[in-house]
Amino acid sequence: MRYFLMKAYHSHILRNLLNLKDLFSIGSQNLFTLNRPALLKESVSVAIKKNRKSHRKTLIWLDDRINPLEKKMDWLAFSPIGRDVNIIWLKEINEFQTWIHTNGLPDAICFDYDLSNSFNGFDCAEVLIDYCYNHQLLPPQWSSHSTNPEGKARINRLLKNYLILAKRMNFKSFTD
Repeated sequence: MRYFLMKAYHSHILRNLLNLKDLFSIGSQNLFTLNRPALLKESVSVAIKKNRKSHRKTLIWLDDRINPLEKKMDWLAFSPIGRDVNIIWLKEINEFQTWIHTNGLPDAICFDYDLSNSFNGFDCAEVLIDYCYNHQLLPPQWSSHSTNPEGKARINRLLKNYLILAKRMNFKSFTD
């Protein structure tokens, strides 16, 4: 029941954003974050696959357990931009939020739904949408490698709905 209420709530919000775009901010607060708990901006500890070529794209790998560079599995098969990328491995929402606000948008993001703390990949997708909406940007390419089918579907549905809205509002790609 809760799932269907959340689905209806998100659909209602996204449907009405076009009508509410002028009322979307209250002072300096964003309506997306009014009821969300404050997130600490801590230093980000990331594993970066360094490369001397500056033209490589950046992929954020959001997962608390799976190392994207693990030799036993080809986890980069989930990358929406291929394997020749600089990988930023983030494990929780605080790291994700800090990285996005410090560095801007990556070229792509691979989401896991089940993270180790009380926040999940869907919460990270909401942080991404907040950032994109506030900067009038389209979201980067994304995929989900989560084994949780409902969580994976929630993330994809939220980002697809935002993408439709952002295109209607003529938001620009962050690469422009």
